[in-house]
Amino acid sequence: MEMGDEEKINAAKGALEEVKDGMCVGLGSGSTVREFIRLLAEKVKKEKLNICCVTTSFDSRMLAIERGLWVTEPDAISEVDLAVDGADKVTKTALLKGGGGALTREKIIDYNAKRFIVIVDESKVQEVLDGKVALEVLPFATPMVLKHLSKYNPRIRMADRKLGPVVSDNGSFIIDMNMKVENPEKLEQEFNSIPGIIENGIFTKFDSIIVGRKDKWEKV
Repeated sequence: MEMGDEEKINAAKGALEEVKDGMCVGLGSGSTVREFIRLLAEKVKKEKLNICCVTTSFDSRMLAIERGLWVTEPDAISEVDLAVDGADKVTKTALLKGGGGALTREKIIDYNAKRFIVIVDESKVQEVLDGKVALEVLPFATPMVLKHLSKYNPRIRMADRKLGPVVSDNGSFIIDMNMKVENPEKLEQEFNSIPGIIENGIFTKFDSIIVGRKDKWEKV
């Protein structure tokens, strides 16, 4: 078990207690959510629960199907009862997401769920959001968006194991900006008002944050 796995598993266990029979569960993305998907599959099988899932990335979809969960599409359900997602950085009022490039689908599922729970290990908790703000951008609009955001020193995210930019599950580019986010709600709205930006990784709407520690989990 790698360093930090206990924290991720404990955070996932905390969210698992929110799952009830008959729910439609939104599955976010990232390493902590992967632990939640594994635990959810075990719970569904053990307790013979009737659970459907919608996923925010190809990665989560593939793992959920591999583990035997019933995965469907958003247009096949009436509502998402519970969304469980991770984050790159969290404060009590806002999150930074998008390290995995799935921020748009994550925000669509998370913001439309009846309850949205964030699960993180304790290393992600901050007093003020400070880190990488991700933007998903139409390739056609990327040069103009970069120019518009020049004061933030934006950079196109480049792929490690392919040539050229990272391409999201939606066929879009990802732009990253390192910054301190002192007014998350204002900046979230500001970025989404720029033509060509599909979505940004500042999240300000959620119901609770579950922090996993080495020997327990707790809500903050």
